[in-house]
Amino acid sequence: MSYARTKVWVWFKGGLDGGEWRSGFYATDNAEHEEAVTLQHGDFKDCVVPTWRISDKEPTDLKKGPAIPTDAKWKFSG
Repeated sequence: MSYARTKVWVWFKGGLDGGEWRSGFYATDNAEHEEAVTLQHGDFKDCVVPTWRISDKEPTDLKKGPAIPTDAKWKFSG
């Protein structure tokens, strides 16, 4: 999928509940990293994350994470 300032949900790991999906982010294709997007949000610094951490649809269960690849990289820059 191509992302051109698309509203997305982002998976954050950790915390007391083990992780959660958060809304309010925008994703744009990243030219440097294949299978990555640049995330933007007014309350956070821009960063580059792998596409497996985002969803362009609201997840049905905000506490159920995505399929995390073996040896997954969580962030490329930021």
